Amino acid sequence: MMKSTVPQSAIPAQTAGTHTASPNSLKTQDRIARRAYELYVQRGRQEGKALEDWLQAERQLVSAAGAS
Repeated sequence: MMKSTVPQSAIPAQTAGTHTASPNSLKTQDRIARRAYELYVQRGRQEGKALEDWLQAERQLVSAAGAS
């Protein structure tokens, strides 16, 4: 009887760096999301700039944290 083998493509690869988000990182992401939304509203709710808003919100919050 032949031994059956599973093709490598059928075995899911482990994802490097996969981890559960800590409560602090979730709070940080929430603050960034809220600030990004504020920036979106200030810009007149113009679509297509979500990444820019997110990155600007991150910069602003990092700056504010460094100043305190």
